[in-house]
Amino acid sequence: MKYILVLLSILSTFLFSETINGYELPPEPDPKINNSTLLGIDSNNNGVRDDVERYIIKTYSKEKITIEIGFQVARAYNAVIEHPENAWETYKIMDAALDCESYFRVFAKYLGDPLLLNKNEYILTSKRFKSIQLNTKERIRGYLLHEQILSGGVFPATKISKLKAQCEFDVDTLLKKRK
Repeated sequence: MKYILVLLSILSTFLFSETINGYELPPEPDPKINNSTLLGIDSNNNGVRDDVERYIIKTYSKEKITIEIGFQVARAYNAVIEHPENAWETYKIMDAALDCESYFRVFAKYLGDPLLLNKNEYILTSKRFKSIQLNTKERIRGYLLHEQILSGGVFPATKISKLKAQCEFDVDTLLKKRK
């Protein structure tokens, strides 16, 4: 029965699509099915749960880069909750997402790029984003175990000149397209 519901959810992508600023959103997944597994439903296999993807696109659709930052953050959370026991490796994924976000929130203007997030606009640490991403006991448990393993650790800061390189998407192409 569970597999039939997942299949119906995927099929609905083709039947009931929603587009926002040129982005085709995946269908809103049934919460019961979506929350029955650790990583939920990802009907387009982009590494971002469908409910999280819908939130990112609806919230950050003004710029392609901000959507890509949001997707990078979502994938980082997935890595953390899926493998909390590998915290010393997965923190690097989360740190890269934070570095990418920080670049476009604070530092881009010093290196010739536009700021695309306002100074107070946080994706990674936003309470709303976390409440969507970490919305089951299992997801919260994975995140907290990750944090517990890292507790007391010392982590090097990324040089400002290297923050942009932490983005896992082609920043320069997206910047050229926005002009």
